[in-house]
Amino acid sequence: MRTRFFIIHNTNAGSKTRRFYDAVLSRLRRSCGAIEVVETARHGEGMIAAEAAAKSGRFHAIVAAGGDGTVHDVAEGILGQSTPLGVIPVGTANVFSREIGLPRSPEALAGTLLRGPARTIPVGEVNGRPFLFVVGVGFDAEAVRHFEAKGTRSLGRTGLVGPVLRALVSHRDRLLRMETNHGVTEAHWIIVTRTKRYAANLMLAPEADLSGTQFQVLCMKGSGPMMRLAQLSALALGRLRFGPGVTLETAAWVKINGELSVPIQIDGEKMGEMPLDIRAHSRKLAIILPHAS
Repeated sequence: MRTRFFIIHNTNAGSKTRRFYDAVLSRLRRSCGAIEVVETARHGEGMIAAEAAAKSGRFHAIVAAGGDGTVHDVAEGILGQSTPLGVIPVGTANVFSREIGLPRSPEALAGTLLRGPARTIPVGEVNGRPFLFVVGVGFDAEAVRHFEAKGTRSLGRTGLVGPVLRALVSHRDRLLRMETNHGVTEAHWIIVTRTKRYAANLMLAPEADLSGTQFQVLCMKGSGPMMRLAQLSALALGRLRFGPGVTLETAAWVKINGELSVPIQIDGEKMGEMPLDIRAHSRKLAIILPHAS
């Protein structure tokens, strides 16, 4: 059983998720010999703290308490280390935690952190930097930009609606050139994913597998708000891959180029710049999984 935890907590979570975090932490304290908590609020802080904690050798697990961006930061800090990553999902979408099947009750999640098996999984890299599950180029990255700017995280997943609507009005489609091991194509919106589901738990790519090194690549062709709305409607129904102008392929690597001003999101955070070189990372991530995974 693990008894020494280093927890990196993103303080931007809302009051509802804060109660969940406090409940998990309370249950861990009953069983643990040592818990050290560091609070962060900016991208990059968690990576530095996680790397130092993993290298110290003092902890049985490094825990990311936050959303997908926090998990991304902590994972980047401990990538290739033997100390495993644990997750307390208190973000907005929590795509990664849903994909690995983390329990949603504080008691069960604390039990997973204490006793769940540690496994290594591949991760991707984009322009040499690791990412866990998704790179979005174009429309969805514009929605992420609005989401971050308007401070709607405290509203939970319902806070995603406004940024998507604003992106429909403000986003200017630009042509993207994509190359994979299968050939070259052009599109206006591209999602490269390692997870089956997307924000709001919508089905994106049913064949995606975090245990593998392949990427699922969705290319959305066509421009303008009406085309994008039709594709979003297909996404809402869990059938984006069958939407108008949409293709889906499995690729070992992906290269994307376009205008420098095209928005990019990585693991739910607006970052990155053109051109993009996406492939499997040389190092793997140790992570605590539920017993059923």
